[in-house]
Amino acid sequence: MIRKIIPWEVDVNSFSDEYIAGFLDGDGSIVATVEHRPERRRFPYRVRLKISLTQHSRHKHIIEAMQQFLGGVGNIRNVATHNIVELVILDRKELVVTLKRLRPFIVIKRKQAAIMDEILLIYEGATVNTRSSLSESEFAIIMKKVKEIRNLNSNTGGKIKLL
Repeated sequence: MIRKIIPWEVDVNSFSDEYIAGFLDGDGSIVATVEHRPERRRFPYRVRLKISLTQHSRHKHIIEAMQQFLGGVGNIRNVATHNIVELVILDRKELVVTLKRLRPFIVIKRKQAAIMDEILLIYEGATVNTRSSLSESEFAIIMKKVKEIRNLNSNTGGKIKLL
């Protein structure tokens, strides 16, 4: 018989990439959002990629331990209105490292992870010493892939129509 472990009994010393990937599948998200930024000259839209792991605020120590296990990536954010705490990873380099570790073990959000990986590879290949180093065609591919991730995710959250 398997004994159910409640959150405050979780042994953070037994974390593994497999465990974190399972947590991401259940209580996390892989998201691509688009912000309209008309002041930007080349592309008036900014793509934001995000991985987040969410838990009730009374279990903040678990989220903090996950952050440390993943090498200190991301930032921990308290959402007091919903009594939740989340580890939010936005930095592209940290996303690449985190996906590399977790992707082999992600099951439910496998497609979102694969698409995010493709987007990150485009950004990585286009990175030069200028702020907007993407070509028009690369930006179009990224926007298409953003739509794919958004379509795979839940329809909640007030999605706006993209381009």
